[in-house]
Amino acid sequence: MKSSIFTIAALSIAMMSLIDMRPTQAQTTARQRFRVAVPSNISIVAPDEAVITHDETNSNQVFPAQRWSVVGNTMSGVSVSFSTPTPFIHVDNPSYKRDARLGLVISSSSGPGGWVVTQPFDMTDYASNDNSATVTARSNATGAASFGLSVTFVTGTYGSFPAGIYETTVVGTITAN
Repeated sequence: MKSSIFTIAALSIAMMSLIDMRPTQAQTTARQRFRVAVPSNISIVAPDEAVITHDETNSNQVFPAQRWSVVGNTMSGVSVSFSTPTPFIHVDNPSYKRDARLGLVISSSSGPGGWVVTQPFDMTDYASNDNSATVTARSNATGAASFGLSVTFVTGTYGSFPAGIYETTVVGTITAN
């Protein structure tokens, strides 16, 4: 009896081995998907502070063009504005002011988006209570751009305003279209 159980067990194992020995089909193609998650990037970077010394003439004082960098990877593009909320103001006596003039050009761009300057020039007029100036640009698709922002201290007549430091601040803003 013991040997017949052993024989049945051996036959069962052998049959199971034969079942597993059937031919298998080899896989001839396979796929693997690769994905990259690109985060949204809408950003603007300002250059460092700019300082000049007045040349003591009646000429307007023009700062070297300031390079601002803009990135907007939205499919509909971005709008950018560069604004000064005040004219140049004397830091020790704010009652003394000089007008500020802004100008904007596109220095370079990359990506599929087309860039256009929509407001190339603006100027404060503190005598008429117009204390802000804004220049603007926009893109119509994803892209990056470098802008040249010109800032001018409008002199008028040299000597008609006191010596000292006059300053204004330009604020750059970017929004998705």
